[in-house]
Amino acid sequence: MTATTMEDLFAWQSQGKCAGMNREWFFPEFDFVLNPKVLEACNACPVREICVQWAIDHDEAGVWGGLTEEQRKQITTTRSRVRCPDCRSDHVQELGGTEVCMSCGLSWLV
Repeated sequence: MTATTMEDLFAWQSQGKCAGMNREWFFPEFDFVLNPKVLEACNACPVREICVQWAIDHDEAGVWGGLTEEQRKQITTTRSRVRCPDCRSDHVQELGGTEVCMSCGLSWLV
């Protein structure tokens, strides 16, 4: 990969509100407490969505886009019931943010 390509790959990072901030706030070694300055910067950041997606795609450690590793795992983990909570059928399908039991028609948010 050429230097220009690498620069292009990471160009979005220079646009982040976190550019120049204390790195330790984003990559704490232990006893993680999210620094309020990090949340403030991330909430107003023009590249927040790109940042979060980068962290998810590359399994990054630390805080990216205002989300901790644990928070990113929660949004990427597929939640799905094995059975309908009403009729106990295993014929459940996910349909745009909800799950629907195809046997009895009960639906619930996921």
